[in-house]
Amino acid sequence: MSDRDRTRVLLGDLDPIARLGMIAVLEEDGVDVIGEEERAEALVLVSGRLQPDAVVLDLDSPSARSLADRVRAASPGTTVVLWAREEDAMEVLDPGAPIARRFFSGLLDHLRDELRAVAPGAAG
Repeated sequence: MSDRDRTRVLLGDLDPIARLGMIAVLEEDGVDVIGEEERAEALVLVSGRLQPDAVVLDLDSPSARSLADRVRAASPGTTVVLWAREEDAMEVLDPGAPIARRFFSGLLDHLRDELRAVAPGAAG
């Protein structure tokens, strides 16, 4: 798989331990973690500049949904994944979708499936 075929993911305001675990899992799965940014303003700017395939945010953050909306406005083709710190819930906002899809079990498998689906060249 060439680098251009790899899913490009930007990590947002995740808990530091969750971020390290997420990086390890994603890189093991061949996902290209193109950056990490916990400051909201910077995350929105970087999302707009890099246009990642997906951005992962902290579902438990009080500003998660408003930050997700801002990321989606800056990078309309990006899938936003809201990941719970306790790994007991995940929400996925697809590009242009008005509401999130929610998952409550098998989260790591669902995350992997979601990121495979947004990979360049993936059948949509």
